[in-house]
Amino acid sequence: MKENDVLAFLSATVKSLWALELLLLMRRERTRAWKMTALVAELRASTVVVQDALAGLIGAGLIAEDETGFFCYRPVSEMLDSFVAEAQALYAAKPLAVINAIAAAPNEKLRIFSDAFRLKD
Repeated sequence: MKENDVLAFLSATVKSLWALELLLLMRRERTRAWKMTALVAELRASTVVVQDALAGLIGAGLIAEDETGFFCYRPVSEMLDSFVAEAQALYAAKPLAVINAIAAAPNEKLRIFSDAFRLKD
């Protein structure tokens, strides 16, 4: 898998560094089911940050929530799991490249906010 493909995957699916850390934690502990409070404590993050990260990762088909409110790493395809594995390796080898790919991703809320201040003809 090419580095650019992995960076494009991260840019499209991972919306923050918190989300990346959450995803990689859950992949490392793939047999564990997590309660929200445990993820908040493990990441030393706020509940809002973890909720937002989980929502994005669930939407991307990487994390699943069961009927009892437990979350686990469960990508919907082997290809997604391969991308996450490559992302984990790339983050270990070139953390700045990964961080830049995530930070450079377009943020829809920011775009809407900035559009509100554009001068109209």
